[in-house]
Amino acid sequence: MNFLKNIQFQQVINLFLLLLIAQYNNTLQISWFLILTLAIFAVVFELIIVNLLTNHQPLTINYQLYIPYSAIITTFGIILMIGWLKWYIPFILIALALLQKKYLLIGKKHIFNPSNFAVVLALAIFYPKALPIIGQLGHQGYTAIIVTILLAVSILYRVNRLTIPIVFSLSYIVLEWLVIGHSNPTWEISHFLTKFYTTSFIVYLLFMLTDPITTPESNLKQAIFAILVATILVGLDYIYTPRVWNLFLALFFTSAIFVPFYRKLEKTDWIKYITTLAISTVLIIKISKLTPHYFSM
Repeated sequence: MNFLKNIQFQQVINLFLLLLIAQYNNTLQISWFLILTLAIFAVVFELIIVNLLTNHQPLTINYQLYIPYSAIITTFGIILMIGWLKWYIPFILIALALLQKKYLLIGKKHIFNPSNFAVVLALAIFYPKALPIIGQLGHQGYTAIIVTILLAVSILYRVNRLTIPIVFSLSYIVLEWLVIGHSNPTWEISHFLTKFYTTSFIVYLLFMLTDPITTPESNLKQAIFAILVATILVGLDYIYTPRVWNLFLALFFTSAIFVPFYRKLEKTDWIKYITTLAISTVLIIKISKLTPHYFSM
């Protein structure tokens, strides 16, 4: 029963409950059959294509069956945050998100949250046939409370990542008010704050933004990381106008920038870092110039 204490297993349960909430609200975009198919594909892909062929991970650890919870977490995250028009798109995004965890390593670990990585790739490769969607979980207050309890209390406290959502929220509000509020006469703080009450934003805030692998451990560096995400987000809002995907682009770019500030890099890592940062910059500019399709937050 040790798996019950596994943080990744708890994340799988939390995200599964979020899918149930979407089903209850009649806002789930795909069938449960397709969800199961995608989850099985992700597990098989990680076990066979990624792990066995590259000798990264055996099927058993200490005589216990190895279950790739991270593959399921990635799949559920993609389902909750991305909409698509072609059946093959989620399979490709899942495969690429899992591959980057094994091959796009800097400081011996991956630097991008897999679900966030998939959102950015969806925009870069498949837009407008695939794009982020934010309304699947509804806007009811009780769902937000459920998500907050499940994700903040059961996960973030255990992995010491509560600093990030708190500092990010405060920084985002202050910077948006100072920059956008004073440059756009139609901006209203009451309207802006409504996004904080939507369940999907809370999922982004407490699940995607606080990935223990792709964020620093110390509280000070977590605070700086959160402020940088908020700063880039508000900068994108100011330059390109507020868009749903700015949230994901800000996290993606910050993840690329911040690596050397919380990991020890070898010489080869610095080459990977500079290359990744350059490619990330190009992707941010390319996506920011796309004509947006707006979805309710």
